[in-house]
Amino acid sequence: MEADVQALDDELQRNPFDQFMDFHVIAADKQLTVLEFQNKGTKWDNPNGTLYGGVLYSMSASAMETACAVYGKAVLTLDLSMNFLRPAFSNTVIRAETRVIHNGHTTMVALCDLYDNNDRYLAHGKGTFFVTGPYAFGGGEGHDR
Repeated sequence: MEADVQALDDELQRNPFDQFMDFHVIAADKQLTVLEFQNKGTKWDNPNGTLYGGVLYSMSASAMETACAVYGKAVLTLDLSMNFLRPAFSNTVIRAETRVIHNGHTTMVALCDLYDNNDRYLAHGKGTFFVTGPYAFGGGEGHDR
């Protein structure tokens, strides 16, 4: 069952940080949720000339929280870890592919793999989330994004 991608992207844009970073939902269902980030220019580079790892970390968190929303649950992050495998560079498109691997009543666990537009595997994230209630679109009760 595919989720309403436009509604999820609209929700993502309600978060000032996600809007500032210009993350976008491009696919969403209970099998796979995908976010995209256009890394234009060198704005997000660190002194080494590669993309700052915090961008990938933040994108992973946003992607996993969005995947939880596909299941109808509002969550708070309990733990998030990252393995950075390759550097990301300017003028690329970064894709976060996310799967929920545990959909419990009080906790959820998700995995996120990040790739660039050349399908280079950049990073892997794993997050554990506390379920605060049902996800309510539009900032209503139960909405914690």
